[in-house]
Parts: sequence; structure tokens; C-alpha cells
Amino acid sequence: MTTRTIWRSPGPVPLVAALVVIAVTCALGNWQLRRAHEKTGRAARLTALAAQPPVDLNTARIDAAQVVDRRVHARGRLDAARTVLLDNRPHGNGASGSDGRAGFLVLTPLKLADGGASVLVLRGWLPRDAQDRTRIAPFATPDGEVVLDGTALATVPRVYSLGQDPSAEAGHKIRQNVDLAAFARETATSLLPLVMQQITDTGDGLARDWAPADLGADRHYGYAAQWFGLAALTGVLVAVLGWRRARRNPATPN
Repeated sequence: MTTRTIWRSPGPVPLVAALVVIAVTCALGNWQLRRAHEKTGRAARLTALAAQPPVDLNTARIDAAQVVDRRVHARGRLDAARTVLLDNRPHGNGASGSDGRAGFLVLTPLKLADGGASVLVLRGWLPRDAQDRTRIAPFATPDGEVVLDGTALATVPRVYSLGQDPSAEAGHKIRQNVDLAAFARETATSLLPLVMQQITDTGDGLARDWAPADLGADRHYGYAAQWFGLAALTGVLVAVLGWRRARRNPATPN
């Protein structure tokens, strides 16, 4: 009489647990792939838009949906009195993203020349005092009319703030986040429905090495590989456990 080794399920509980792990890790891997594809896709979009002439915010009728991610041009006066400092913004904006010094993003309204509207300008990054966050390093705001170039963003970049309403910080110089509509109401200013990320050097001493659109895509691909690897490892473990169970309990033919 001979016996045969036939793979057996390791048991209902381990099998169900393994299937859940595989499903979850595959879902997380796909999510990381989508994040990477979003970043590389936006980078490709920006490259294509960079070849187009900039949108003149002083003369164009602004359709935010059509202008976002495009190069923009504006002429006007910076309203230094309404400058806001966005806190907890690391300087990891360069190509490597390795510089994590804490600091502020400087946000100032630009009153457009020959028009009644203003546009919020993300002017650059400013380091923060390690001992006293309210001790602000000096930076210059140009007097008179300036001409700025930059990229149009849909909103002011945000950081996680435990669900805090940005309007609760109204009147503060240092804030976590700024909402365009709330800031317009607070300052009684007509704001364009976009933010200008400045690239023009105005001699203000602010850092403007903005992060490339695809920064972090490689990291997302790496995370995806890890999640898919964990799913594959779980499948291998289930197979090994089933094989070992079969070896301990071989089938005997009639």
C-alpha cells in the first residue's frame, strides 16, 4: 500500500487570515502605485504646460480649472501688512527632498495693477527659530510695483491640523493653513481662485527651490513593491503550511 502527499489547507482560520492579509496588502500596493502614477502624470502635465505661454493674470479672465498648473505672470504691489507665515513647513523642497529643517512658507497678497482683484502669492520658504517660533528672521518685501512669474496652484498647500478650521486662525500672523475663501472674507479682499507659486527672484532672501511634481514617486513605487512582496510571502507561507500538513497526514488510497 502506498501513500500520496496531497496539499491540504492549513485550516480555515489561518487560510481566512492569509486571504485577508493578501487582499489588504494588494490593495495598499495598488494605492501606492496610483500615488506614484499621479505624481509622474502631473510632472508630465507640467512639462507640457511649460511650453505654453504664461497666462497674464492682469488681463485674462481667470478660469481656475484651465489655469491650474500653468505658468502665470502678474504685475502689482505686494501687501506686506497682510503677509501670513504658514508654520511647520520643512525645507525639503529641493530635488532630493533631504533637507528637513523646520520653517515657514511666506504667503502675501499681490494687488494686481489696473484691476480690483488680488492673488495670493506663495513667495518662498523662511527658516524658523528653533527656540522661539515667534522670532521671525527678517525678509524683504519689495516696495512699489513688481512683476512676478510663477506656477498657478489650485489651493494653498496644507498640512494636517487635526480638523482645525482655518478661519479659527483669522488675524494671526503665524498659521497652520489658509483657506482662500475664508482669507478673502477675513481681509475683505477679492481674491482670484488660485495661488501663485513664485519663481521670480525679488531679492527677498526667501528660498524658492520648490519640490518637483514627481518628488516621492520612486518612494511610492518602493512601498508598492514592499506591499506586493508581503502579499506574495503570505501566499508562499500558506502553501508551505499546507504542504507540511499534508506530509504529516498523507492520503492513503483505497
